[in-house]
Amino acid sequence: MILFHTHGMEGIYLGGDGGGSTCRIGAWDRHGTLIAHATGSSSNAYVVGFDEAVRTVRFLIEDIRSRLEGRPILSFCFGNSGLARAEERTRWEAALKEILGSELPLLLVTDIHLLLAMNDPRRLGLCLISGTGSVALGRNEHGSEVRSGGMGSALGDEGSGWWIAREAIGRTLRSVEKRDLPTRMGKELLAFFKLPDYSQAISFFNSSERTKSEIARFTLVVAQAAEQGDLLALSIIEEAARELGLLVSSVQKRLEEPYPKRLIISGGTIVHNPLLHELLLKHLDERLEIHLAVEGGLEGARILAQQLITHGSASYE
Repeated sequence: MILFHTHGMEGIYLGGDGGGSTCRIGAWDRHGTLIAHATGSSSNAYVVGFDEAVRTVRFLIEDIRSRLEGRPILSFCFGNSGLARAEERTRWEAALKEILGSELPLLLVTDIHLLLAMNDPRRLGLCLISGTGSVALGRNEHGSEVRSGGMGSALGDEGSGWWIAREAIGRTLRSVEKRDLPTRMGKELLAFFKLPDYSQAISFFNSSERTKSEIARFTLVVAQAAEQGDLLALSIIEEAARELGLLVSSVQKRLEEPYPKRLIISGGTIVHNPLLHELLLKHLDERLEIHLAVEGGLEGARILAQQLITHGSASYE
């Protein structure tokens, strides 16, 4: 159990940014200086299961705690995939109170809400995430929110790392059968997933043991192939850019004015894929002020954790 009321020591703010592939926890002093940081695997319960996701977060928090030299934790904001649903927030709240204690001010939001906090001090504007999954969100000056995407792999996640990799795998196998554009990704596909030949692909990729994050890692191969002019890879990256642009335009069409015309973009898929980012810009409203959050939403977690204390409320609204 972490103790919070150690006298004579300056308190720290704890924040977390979780997703389908990685989870990061940071600790800051009252000046906003990052004093400890830890990174682990996925904290998305739909990717690794709830118990494993909690184990990851617990390990990272305990790692941070070991470096705080007894300094008290003042508040914790955790942004994570799936926390838009009340039942998920309830489960996570119980788990985090067990780790951190029931008295600690706690705020649970989706990972994309962390970006909103970075976008505008009032937590307004537009955000887009393309990581293992994909989602866009907008919030106007009346406090109304509009969301697009974020439906998971069974229903969408267009333009995400998982979607790009899945498209590449399926279409590469189609190309082997002369049913799609020519590609050089065939050998890379076999080598990346350690398959002896294409005949093993059906059982391998249809296995329930395959995870979204495992599949999504193949996106790096697709991005490299597209940069080298591979026709099939390039067509997939172009379609991913179009789909991500549609997520943003969908929010803009449905979000009532006024709201800041600022868009903050994050997620490992787009941060590590310059071509995807370049192509996406062609599909976005030219009036938007666009920022790429290379380090993700962890800074947003700090902002919201500090606001929990300064505003005296654990409500996102």
